[in-house]
Amino acid sequence: DNATAGDISQLQKGSLVEILSGGEWWDAEITKIRNGQFRIHYVGGADDEDEWIPIGSDRIRLPQPETNQGGRGKRGRTSQFESVEPVPVPTSLSFKRSSLKDPTKKRPWKALKKVLEGEGYERLPLNVPTYNSIEAPPSLLPPKKYCDLTGLEAKYTDPKTKLRYFSTTEYLQIRYMSEHAVQEYLKFRNAMVALK
Repeated sequence: DNATAGDISQLQKGSLVEILSGGEWWDAEITKIRNGQFRIHYVGGADDEDEWIPIGSDRIRLPQPETNQGGRGKRGRTSQFESVEPVPVPTSLSFKRSSLKDPTKKRPWKALKKVLEGEGYERLPLNVPTYNSIEAPPSLLPPKKYCDLTGLEAKYTDPKTKLRYFSTTEYLQIRYMSEHAVQEYLKFRNAMVALK
């Protein structure tokens, strides 16, 4: 059934062959020849399915004539879809709003107040935060503290200056700061201290 090794070795780039893959013969094309191997591309297949096959492999053969009786014929990667009938697509879809098809119609502009009224927030309980009422109950979690020098989450507080710091690097900077510089940093978070 397979061609002789001599016939296979005469093949060139662009030659059509059949490759045995998954128990079936598939149409393929030789795209490269290097170091005693063929780089093959399956007809109708994706590029990532390409593979290298040794020239003397039993998985490669010359194209065979179609067989209509019980035998296995050649088959391209796309042939499994050729017999499938196309699915009819309806011309009008019932779920589409016909008003959206007219490009000359402008969408009605609504003010924020109208949008909020349309959301039905008035039906919600008063303690639920909404866009109308940004008031919410206080958090049960303690407030986060941030480093006065870097803005990172502060793990420590200097007992002398009351500056918050993230790591030992910032602590060393705090130790060598003047009192005026410390007061300027504390002023940023409204925590100025009257030093005596």
